[in-house]
Amino acid sequence: MIDAEQRKEPRFPGYKESSVREEIKKQLRQEKTAEDKLTGIAGGACGGDILFHELCIELEIPSEIFLALPIDEFRKASVSFAGTEWEQRFETLIKNLPVHILADKKDNSKTGNIWEEANLWMLDTALANGGKNMSLLALWDGKGGDGSGGTEHMIKVAKEQGAKTKIIDINQL
Repeated sequence: MIDAEQRKEPRFPGYKESSVREEIKKQLRQEKTAEDKLTGIAGGACGGDILFHELCIELEIPSEIFLALPIDEFRKASVSFAGTEWEQRFETLIKNLPVHILADKKDNSKTGNIWEEANLWMLDTALANGGKNMSLLALWDGKGGDGSGGTEHMIKVAKEQGAKTKIIDINQL
């Protein structure tokens, strides 16, 4: 997620949005050269998730939003703190893309943590065809998150499942 204004240790400061956008676009273009049809899967948080979906639309790659919580709860937890511009971008995406909500699923929890569950759900969905040509594109600073179920968790479980992982190092942008 993009940093909140009061964040003490910057991870994704707002001034890096343009360079992050360009790097995600570059990575998506490389993936798009594959022969198989692409489908993007990501959450809807302010920052990398929203940029990913916007770029998928721009590059004509179908994408789907996977939310850990119902839309209003998710917005409060992962979008609103960044301001009205991010809220408007989120609203545009949820109106124009397929939205899946983990809380609507009746499966029993594997981890007891909704954010980790969402990571596993997205990964399981992406690997449903056996993982053929599946790539995890992760925007990451290489550090642990502010809570469980973040990027570090997703990278760890993706690698354990044998997924090809491409990391965009925010520190290098």
